[in-house]
Amino acid sequence: MYKYAMRSFSSSIPRNDFARMQLYGVVGKIVPRESKDYVPFLTYSLAVNRFIGFSEERTRATDWYNISVFDEKQISFFENHLGSGAVLIVDADVSQKQVADENGENKQIYTTLKQKKFDVVRFPKKPEAAEE
Repeated sequence: MYKYAMRSFSSSIPRNDFARMQLYGVVGKIVPRESKDYVPFLTYSLAVNRFIGFSEERTRATDWYNISVFDEKQISFFENHLGSGAVLIVDADVSQKQVADENGENKQIYTTLKQKKFDVVRFPKKPEAAEE
């Protein structure tokens, strides 16, 4: 008569070694690109506000993050429905790469954000039609 909920178990081991970031911000510039292997992807900038200080002395600062998108469905959605001004919540994998100059000195660390999924909080405003 009643169906009991069955709990399913996974035989895979949970992944403990990952770096992930979740960001809430406003989309800036969207740039379509192509990899060395001619794989299309896009990058976009995301403006994220943070607050500095306490109580009355709080000031707002904006951090800009560059995010890469490789999933074809997400790329298509960005190209057809999103633009500058859209507000998103983004889940991204984070990786860092250390690069040195030709002499092996002056090492710089580059942080890469690869979008895994996103949710649209607010779509961008549509441009108003030109008045005649």
